[in-house]
Order: sequence, then structure tokens, then C-alpha cells
Amino acid sequence: MVTGAALLIGERGVAGTSIAGVLEQSRSPRGSVGFHFPGGRAELLSDALRWVGGLVSARLREGVEQGVAPTDLYRAICEQYRDQLADTEYTAGCPIGAAAQEAYADDDLGPVVAEIVGEWVSLLTEALVRAGHRPDEAGDIALLCVSSLEGAIMMARVTSSPRPLALTLAAMTPLLAAPDATGN
Repeated sequence: MVTGAALLIGERGVAGTSIAGVLEQSRSPRGSVGFHFPGGRAELLSDALRWVGGLVSARLREGVEQGVAPTDLYRAICEQYRDQLADTEYTAGCPIGAAAQEAYADDDLGPVVAEIVGEWVSLLTEALVRAGHRPDEAGDIALLCVSSLEGAIMMARVTSSPRPLALTLAAMTPLLAAPDATGN
């Protein structure tokens, strides 16, 4: 059910993700929602967002721990979304981005989305600092990269094209590159 809810949020947004839709998507019996998610729809959607956000966080964390260059890490995530969009004929965007647009002020979902986005920015910041960027500039670059990627995902869906992701990757790559010995 969590996976089905995450898929539906990415395709239909928070408002378009109903319990009935999740049950149909996951082929689960109606009573399973109350059993597994006593908090109802809010708990199910929160768990779905945490799960899908955790997938990206895990990929970022693994890259940081392995010393993957920030440019390569960002490229891998851009390519993952590019492939996901193409595989779904541009119907499935990022559930976190969808929830951020719709539910940023929601008492249940807003804090979950903020926590996930904060973790992504923090992990990318850590990768940038390890690559030689100053901490203050690394945080700004990381925030810009996450913001740009979410916007590119939205525009890729609107245009049914991978071009917004390619443009975002090309624009962010120089900012992500390790500074040279002079600090530039």
C-alpha cells in the first residue's frame, strides 16, 4: 500500500490520492488500511512519502559515504528521474515535489515533506563539503540543485520531454564541481 500510495502521489498529487485509489493500485482489501494505518489517509500518505524520500536519501547517503563526486551523484539522480519519467510516459513525477506543492501547509504532510527535503539538501551539502566547497556555499548550492531538479521534473512532465532535466544537469554541473586550488 505504501508503494502504491507513493506512485499515486507522483502521478495524481496528494489531492488525487484516495484510499480507494491506493487499495485499487495495491490490490489490498479495504480492512487493511485501518489495520496497518490506524491514523488513516494521513498516516498512509506520510509513510509513503517517507518511504520514497528515503530511497533518494539512501542513494545520496551511500554516495557521500563512498566519496562519489557531487556531480556524479546529482547526475545519477537526474538520470533516475529521467528514466522514470520516460518509462511512465511522463505521468509519474516526484511524489515529494507533488506533496511539496500541494501540502506544504498541511499539518500532517507538510513537516514530513520539509524533513525529507531538508535531508536531501543536508546530504548533498555534505557531499559538496567533502569535495572541497565551503560549508556556507555548499548549502546554497545543494538547495539550488534540489529546487532545480524538482522544477525540471515538473517541466519534463508538462513538456513530455527529458530536456528540462538535461538543461538542469548541464546548468548545475559547474556549480557542483570541486573548486580548484585557488578556491574558485
